[in-house]
Formats: sequence, structure tokens, C-alpha cells
Amino acid sequence: MPRSKQMDMSIILDLRQNFSQPLTAEHAIDSKMLTSVENSLLKGGSLTATITAQQAPKGLKLTIATHGKALVECDRCLEDMEVDIDTCNELTILSADHYEDADDVIYVEQGRKELDLWPFVYDFIALAIPLTHSHPEGQCNPEMESRLSQYMVQQEEPEE
Repeated sequence: MPRSKQMDMSIILDLRQNFSQPLTAEHAIDSKMLTSVENSLLKGGSLTATITAQQAPKGLKLTIATHGKALVECDRCLEDMEVDIDTCNELTILSADHYEDADDVIYVEQGRKELDLWPFVYDFIALAIPLTHSHPEGQCNPEMESRLSQYMVQQEEPEE
């Protein structure tokens, strides 16, 4: 298991470790962490991130699997609702003295000792949330549904 530690709003990976064998660590992600991100779509939740790090031919390969429930706002009634999160993503960490733009590669300067993985984990969670999220039919706040129905256009049934 990597000697990675979780500080308040961080998931720190010690890059000085020997990654010749896969090293795995689990990190609990709570509402405090999820709401600490500025302009977060997430209102809370309880998730687990399982991070596996292993030496690859080029750099270090990370597999980040995140599972649990996130709390978001219903698009229809604006009440809180839970969405299931179940995602698995891969990243590669490469040493470099310059930065190149890449979606699945993290460039770190030579000799760096630690890397905070929390921003990447948060992004994977946020990207796993559906674009639209609303309660199943009939489970929205009844008062809000009543108000919304006043503004909804009713479709007429076709005549036979």
C-alpha cells in the first residue's frame, strides 16, 4: 500500500516509493471535501476512491476507481438528490522539465516528491454526474411540482 496520506482536502501520493509492484490505497471522500471545491456542482456525498499506482514503460500509471453517492440539486424541484457514482479512470505521470497539454498525462518536474491527486479525483467524480439530473417521476418536492405545473404546456391527446 502506498504511503500516501490524506490531508484535509488532499490525497497525497509519495512519488519516492518503489512502484515496481502495484500499490493500492483507498481514500474516503466526504461532503467536506466535495464542497471545498470552489463553484462545486456537488452538495455533498460519500465516496471511496481506490488508487492503484504502478511503474509503466513510460512513467507511472495510475488507475483511479471512484464509487459511492454524490449529492446534487434536482434540475426540476431544486431539492437535494443522490446520484450513483461508479467510475474508473487512468492517468500517466511523466517526469518532464516542460508542460505539454494532454488529457490523461500529468507532467511533474524531475525530483518532485509528492503529488496531490485530489483535483483529478474531484474532476473524475464531477464528470461522472449526468448532464441532467432529476428525481424519478413523482418523487420531486410536491409543492415545487405544483408550482411548475402552472407553467407547463399541456399536450393535447390526438383525436381518433
